[in-house]
Amino acid sequence: MKFHRAERERHSSVGHAPPTFFDSASQAFLAWLTASGAEINRKVGLQDLRSVQAGRGVVAIANIEEDELLFRIPRASILSVENSDLTSKLPTSVFEELDPWLSLILVMLYEYEKGQESNWAAYFGVLPQEFNTLMFWTPEELEQLQASAVRDKIGKDSADEAFRKHLIPIVNQYAQVFYPGDAYERAKTMQEEDILTLLHKMGTLIMAYAFDVEPAELKKEVDEEGYASEDEDEALPKGMVPLADMLNADADNNNARLFYESNSLTMKALCPILAGQEIYNDYGPLPRSDLLRRYGYITRNYTQYDVVEIPFEAVIATVCDPEPSGMDSIARLKTSCPQTFSYLEESGLFESGYDISYSSSFSIFESLSPELIVLVESLIMDDDAFGKLKAKGKLPKPDKISPKGAVLLHRLVKEKIASYATSLEEDESENVVVPVDKGYTSTERRVAMAKLVRIGEKQILKEADKALATLALELGWSEMETMDGQLKKRLAEDAPDGAVKKRRT
Repeated sequence: MKFHRAERERHSSVGHAPPTFFDSASQAFLAWLTASGAEINRKVGLQDLRSVQAGRGVVAIANIEEDELLFRIPRASILSVENSDLTSKLPTSVFEELDPWLSLILVMLYEYEKGQESNWAAYFGVLPQEFNTLMFWTPEELEQLQASAVRDKIGKDSADEAFRKHLIPIVNQYAQVFYPGDAYERAKTMQEEDILTLLHKMGTLIMAYAFDVEPAELKKEVDEEGYASEDEDEALPKGMVPLADMLNADADNNNARLFYESNSLTMKALCPILAGQEIYNDYGPLPRSDLLRRYGYITRNYTQYDVVEIPFEAVIATVCDPEPSGMDSIARLKTSCPQTFSYLEESGLFESGYDISYSSSFSIFESLSPELIVLVESLIMDDDAFGKLKAKGKLPKPDKISPKGAVLLHRLVKEKIASYATSLEEDESENVVVPVDKGYTSTERRVAMAKLVRIGEKQILKEADKALATLALELGWSEMETMDGQLKKRLAEDAPDGAVKKRRT
């Protein structure tokens, strides 16, 4: 069955609590989980990894064979909307109007405020109290990311709006449910900002830890490998799966996988695991910028998934006519390229941004988003040529770039490079290393991680710059000279030595 990778971060440790407290919390958690009916292999144990800023981790105490059971968690132990008694204390309509994300945030707030009376009190005891995700960075720390597109994906303002619109009214209306006994009196003095802070913490825990929990009886369509569509996954209920979310992630050493069964969720070994080795989950191909946004840390082996995002607005500003005053990108495209707008929209080419991805040996057609190439080529086609493609229900091919397209793509890369406050050479000269001897949420660690993210993006842009300059030279000069009298000189300077200079015939 399909394993939907846990969106969790074991690197969000609970701070450097005294060893006795840290260990006792782990022991209490495991005791609670076992008493709840969980089956945990004696060869598996929790380990304190705070010395390497990794919180708790799951390790092999003895050699483990391939396909061996690591642990089995009853569905009843999952912290979810279905398992919480909050659903019996609020009208059904409350949850019908909330999506899975907001529903679980509401349930977690309720269970958190119950304290020791919650069935998941021991679980909350090993979840982090402080966070390193971008949501909790200061404006000054976020500035260190410079022009990285990840800054526009943090979503704090939109989350605040959703909480104020959907959750805070529920909490206020049913305050005696969320804050029983003495807590109700204390809740009266709470400001909206206090509730928002708690909701953000619950939301961050979900983003860092929660699984999309498949129902006991699979009712959605899957392909032959058991994978559901992205839209179907978004509709799945979310749940916090104790112990399953204790696994750290490693892009190269993933050795465990979660399987869904009718009454439980089972973690099994994907390969032999030697005693002393850590048991790893996998996030999938996430760039380090997204690791930092979702989980609050980065590792070198996720460099292979790094991307740079070229904003849609930048594409339109570069390719189409100068922006009419006061018009947004879509309106500008409608005005300057009216023949192409509706067809491109129907074809799904309009995105918030377009990726240029990392590759060990940079290749334009492997690294540049096919949608970016198709969009640029579509926008520069004359009306007759585009009309013929449209009549056939086709678009420009993503594996073919025209001379004019190469120039514009190169210009987009140059503009993106210029949008960063420092150069790649300046950043690399600092020999940045993320310190392990500083506090987990220290500014020193955050600044170092931000610098490594932006260095990775600038390295991709450097390779794209060279490759596109070379391609433009190889494709010929005639179209380029009519676009920009200085462009030929700039491209010649950008291209590596020995680049072919020839006209297209």
